[in-house]
Amino acid sequence: MSIRPMRCLLILPLFAGCQYFPQTHYFTAPENEPNPAWVRIVNFTQHADLYQYGVRSGGVVRSGPLPFIHTQDQGMPKAGQELTSDYYETRVRPGIDTHVGMFWEGPRTQSCFVTVEFVPQAGHYYQFSLTSGSSGTCTASASLIERDKDGTGWHLTPNPQVKYSPVGPTAKTHYTNSRFEDSNYQPPPDLYPGI
Repeated sequence: MSIRPMRCLLILPLFAGCQYFPQTHYFTAPENEPNPAWVRIVNFTQHADLYQYGVRSGGVVRSGPLPFIHTQDQGMPKAGQELTSDYYETRVRPGIDTHVGMFWEGPRTQSCFVTVEFVPQAGHYYQFSLTSGSSGTCTASASLIERDKDGTGWHLTPNPQVKYSPVGPTAKTHYTNSRFEDSNYQPPPDLYPGI
């Protein structure tokens, strides 16, 4: 094959557009929802995702160029918590099946994930968090943020109206690369720099 046809074949993907490159879809909050529900995801938000079925809205929640320092505060009640970093707050459409996926990624290709599904109600506040999987398991918790009886503050209560998957609120960590299960395994430095 001569140089000219080869050059054309190499340049052709550039004119085909970006559809062949990996794409990341981000969650987009509803703009004109008259009475939205609110969701807060706490901890490990760099890997969290949020989908609402029945509408074209879903994807990862972090979109900043430096995702490990991006927190989105929309003024939800803090319920006595000292939230200083790593949380994401957003409006969602009420009455629609909603999926919150939380994912912990640790050293040596270890990871752990839990998915929570629920149907938000208009005007309600929901909080989801995930514990670290460094102990061998990670646990998700789903809470409602409710006003105190005297009306002066807010508190968290467990949300019984959720479903956890794949097996429940607690999941075991696993290794993406099973060779790392052996603590003596030393990978080639060019494949896993810094390990």
